[in-house]
Amino acid sequence: MQTKFNLPQYKTVYYRMNPKTGYYTKTEMQPCKVPVMRLPYELKITPTQVEKIKCNAKELIVSREISKTGKYKFFTGIQETSFQNWYLGNDYQRLNGQKVISIILLHFSEDNSRLTVYYFSRYDKINTDQRMRFANDAIPNLLKPLLA
Repeated sequence: MQTKFNLPQYKTVYYRMNPKTGYYTKTEMQPCKVPVMRLPYELKITPTQVEKIKCNAKELIVSREISKTGKYKFFTGIQETSFQNWYLGNDYQRLNGQKVISIILLHFSEDNSRLTVYYFSRYDKINTDQRMRFANDAIPNLLKPLLA
């Protein structure tokens, strides 16, 4: 017997590849007035040094913006899921001295011209295996509206 999966609240942010810059740029097609403010205007895929990323991600998705300390203002390692063109990442931030992690699911179009980011604000699982299990359960539910 299959149990019902309750999809937690999330925001969707759409990006389109800018071939001149090599960055995905936020589009105007946003479902809410204020999309996720944590997500930057531009994102780019870049290889990573596996040993520096706990989840063994082979690639990072990073912002163009660099902080005063020389680090990307936004970055996450992305892991392949069981679904083609779908990846798992997370966003780490400190709020009132507390570590807060939000799960991110990324879907790339077949031709890599579009990127859709599903941002589960302040929603996390206890470890990488649990996050991946969540991703593989959530993706079919995110696909339902696309297939309707």
